[in-house]
Amino acid sequence: MVLNALYLKKMANPAALVECVHLPSADVQNALNEAVGKGQAVELGGEYLLDVPGRRAVLEYYNETYLAKRAAVTQWYERFETLNSQFLKLVSEFQTSEGDARVLAQLTKVVERQIAALRRIEVEIPRYGVYADRFAAALERVDLGDRSFVTNPRADSIHNIWFEFHEDILAVVGRPRETVEDVH
Repeated sequence: MVLNALYLKKMANPAALVECVHLPSADVQNALNEAVGKGQAVELGGEYLLDVPGRRAVLEYYNETYLAKRAAVTQWYERFETLNSQFLKLVSEFQTSEGDARVLAQLTKVVERQIAALRRIEVEIPRYGVYADRFAAALERVDLGDRSFVTNPRADSIHNIWFEFHEDILAVVGRPRETVEDVH
């Protein structure tokens, strides 16, 4: 789970990874230390990133773990793409409108639909429940008035979570945005 989260975040410190995977910080740090030791990750001033062997390991894991589920998950993914289009349009509108409340309300509804959809696919991919929990926590922060949890790149914002999830589901269905040479 830790390497997967690092794959999706691209570069992160252990605290950000703890927030993503909902594991104790000691477990996250141990996984990072092991990945560095195996040459799968690199540590740069407290931040970690995957090296080519780490990215390859994550993509191989996706292929081995989800190949049998790919047909069912691909059907779910195709429905997700409709939500994704709505989400991207609304995020853009939210940013250009400087936080219009009407746009935020529409965006919130799309995210709530995504949470419900994640709960349904969680049967096939249990870790997707963590995304649903992260979305709910970000929405709660927004409801409390902290709009930085809509698009702030330095927070576990709705936009960041959506981006990570989208990259995750693309890899699960075998359509990763990022390719690594010699994955197979």
